[in-house]
Amino acid sequence: MSSELEPKERESTPYPAHSRHPKRGIALRLAAGAFMLVLLASAGAGLLAFLAYQHITQPGIPGEVVNLTIPEGATGKDIARVLAEQGLVEHEMFFVAAMRLDRSGKPVKQGWYALPRGLSPMEFLRILQQGSNRRPDPSEIPDELKVTIPEGLSIAQMAQQFPNPEAFVGAASDPVLIRRVGIKATTLEGFLMPNTYYFERKPSERDVVERMVAEFEETFARLVKECPPPEGRDKLAIATVASLVEEEARVPEERPRVAAVIYNRLKKGMPLQLDSTLQYALNKYGQRILYEDRASDSPYNTYKNPGLPPGPISSPGVDGLKAALRPADADYLYFVSNADGTTHTFSSNEADHLKAVNRFRKEIAPQRRAVQEEKKGSSGS
Repeated sequence: MSSELEPKERESTPYPAHSRHPKRGIALRLAAGAFMLVLLASAGAGLLAFLAYQHITQPGIPGEVVNLTIPEGATGKDIARVLAEQGLVEHEMFFVAAMRLDRSGKPVKQGWYALPRGLSPMEFLRILQQGSNRRPDPSEIPDELKVTIPEGLSIAQMAQQFPNPEAFVGAASDPVLIRRVGIKATTLEGFLMPNTYYFERKPSERDVVERMVAEFEETFARLVKECPPPEGRDKLAIATVASLVEEEARVPEERPRVAAVIYNRLKKGMPLQLDSTLQYALNKYGQRILYEDRASDSPYNTYKNPGLPPGPISSPGVDGLKAALRPADADYLYFVSNADGTTHTFSSNEADHLKAVNRFRKEIAPQRRAVQEEKKGSSGS
C-alpha cells in the first residue's frame, strides 16, 4: 500500500521553478534593478544635458554692463576664464561648451567690450565674434596700439613717427586709396585726418593710412552736410584752403578770418603770398623765409604764382576744414603776426596793413636782439 501512495505524494507537492534554481532568481532580480537604475540615470543625465543646453543657448535678460578687454592671442579657455572671473558666466565650462556648440566658424576677436550681465554664454560668444563694441579708455590701451597724429603735419613729417617711414609714404601715395577719396593728386597730402587712433593689434603703416583716410572721408562728409562748400570749390580746393588755414592760424578764433583773407584774395586775383607754402616747398619748417626764397621756382610758391597751390600743404583738422567751408564774413585782405607770436592783426587795405607791419617790427626788434645776444653769450662761453 505504501508503494502506491508514494508517487501521489510526489505529484501533490511539486517544487516552484525558482526554488529549483535559487541563484538564477537572485541574478534576475539584480539585473532588473540595475536596468532600472540605468534608465533613471540616463533620464537624469538627459534632463541635466537638456537644462544645460537651454542655459547655454537661450537668450537672457540684459543687466548691468561690465567692461572688459580681450587681449591679442587669448585662447577660448582664456576668454572663458575671464568671463567667469567677471561673474558673467557661472563657470568657464559653460562658455567652452558654447564654443563647441557653435557652428559659425567665426573666431572670438581681440578688442574692448561692454557685456551686459544676464546674457547666455552663446550670446556672449556672438558679441565677441563681432569685435569691439565700445571705445576703450586710453588707460586700457598699450602704447603700441595707439597712434596720435597732430594737426598740421605733412606726409613726410608724419612718416617720421613710424618704424618704416618709406612704407607710410608709399601707402599715402597709393593710387587705389587716392581714387577712393575721389581727387586728382599723386598723394593723399591733406586727406589724412589728424586724430588719436586705437587699434586692436599693432598696426602697420598702411593700416594707419587707411584708417586716417576713412576718418577724413567720414568727417568731411559730415561737415559738408552741415555746411556746403563755397561755390566752385571742390574737395581738393577745400582741403587745400583748410591746410593753409591750419598752418597760418595759431588760435581757433582766427581760423575763419584767415580763410576769409584767402578767399578774398582769390576773388580779386591777388597772390596769396603765404610763407607756409614756401616752407612746404623748401622744407624750411621752423625757419624764417628770406626774400630770396620768394623767387624759388615751385608751384607752391604763392608769392610767384597766383591762385591756390596745387594741393594741400599739410593735414588740416576739423577746425581748419570748418573754416574753409565757412570763412568769416569779412573783407580782410591782409594779416600779419603780432609780437606775441600767436595772434595776428587783420586789415582790409594795404595802408592799415603796412601800419600793422611796422608795429610788429618795432615790437619784435627787442626780442630778436635778446636772442642774438643770448647766442653770442653761449658761443663765447
